Amino acid sequence: MSTPQDVDHRTALVEALDVLGAGPEERFDRITRMTHDAFGVPLTFLNLVHHDLVTTQSTFGWNQGTSVPANEQFCATTVLTPEPMVIPDTTLDPRFAHTAAVAEHGIRFYAGAPLSMLDGTRVGTLCIMDAQPRAFSATDLALLRDLARWAERELGYAMERDRLAKVREALVPDLLAVPGHDVATLAVQRPDGGGGLTDWRVAADGALHLTVGAVVAGRVSALLAADVRGALAARTALPITEAIAGLEAQVAPDLRVADAVAELVHARLDPTTGRVDLVDAGLGTAVHVRADGSVHPVRSAALPIGLGSGSAAARSAVTVDLRAGDRLVLASDAWATVPGIEGPEALAAAVAAQPDGSAAVAHLRGLLPEGDPATDLTLVVVTRH
Repeated sequence: MSTPQDVDHRTALVEALDVLGAGPEERFDRITRMTHDAFGVPLTFLNLVHHDLVTTQSTFGWNQGTSVPANEQFCATTVLTPEPMVIPDTTLDPRFAHTAAVAEHGIRFYAGAPLSMLDGTRVGTLCIMDAQPRAFSATDLALLRDLARWAERELGYAMERDRLAKVREALVPDLLAVPGHDVATLAVQRPDGGGGLTDWRVAADGALHLTVGAVVAGRVSALLAADVRGALAARTALPITEAIAGLEAQVAPDLRVADAVAELVHARLDPTTGRVDLVDAGLGTAVHVRADGSVHPVRSAALPIGLGSGSAAARSAVTVDLRAGDRLVLASDAWATVPGIEGPEALAAAVAAQPDGSAAVAHLRGLLPEGDPATDLTLVVVTRH
């Protein structure tokens, strides 16, 4: 049996799915419809169990969206165990023979499979019912399990989508003021959770820390990008090469397990002197635009984090001295996909052609196609007064 803590956790997860009360959804109705067709039963349900209720999220043959007390419900019992529950003849089962479903509604057969989330918490069931007793073969049971896994994926997708959206929002930092400098930024994010890595913050010593890059790892890109950002933020007080060394030691093993890499440029600006110390890990998009409009790429031959031997001590910083009117441009490599921007130098030239960083950001934003972006795009322009 579940403990009260288990019930609370299940309820929290069901609410986090954000589907209760949302009305009919084809992605769920398709499952109950196909389950009905597969077994030829009059009643099919995708139920969620929360608090002391069983809510019908989708059904074939019953009333959608109804909630009934969990007490003495088949599905409230099914959700307590990891395996499907099959009752060939409910009138012979002392747990349910007296319930309203059997005694009043004439349900004589039940088979239900629990629906679990990634942490193993069971949040509901996919079940079938009939007014006649039925035999249920091993093949039938395997099919019900397969259909239940499909329902689990659809339920899990809703939670993953919302979780990624929250992660994505957290990955875009607030604007900030740096004495003697203007900082203009643009961060455009793919809605389904790309791996863009964007961070800017002022350390306790007044230095500006900037990070631009991406984690390439499929559907977990956004989550790994959040880990990389957090690892760098925790090392703001360290010299830049030590910060990168600590980052690599912390995250490279996880990146390798996920068959992923992090391509990034990380820079530290001393606003009192205009000195920039910069480490490039495989991105190659940092550019120094001098006050006269000339463009000078700032690059190194270092590999992305997650590749090579992982010897972070071998990474070295490149120094750039910003003078009055100079700009430092950091960008994601995806800008090369924007019409008219063939690479970092072309992007920097477009920045240099504008009167200030804010105008440059506005100009480049105007080049983006309408609709959701196909990939994450980040641009940071730091101008020294």
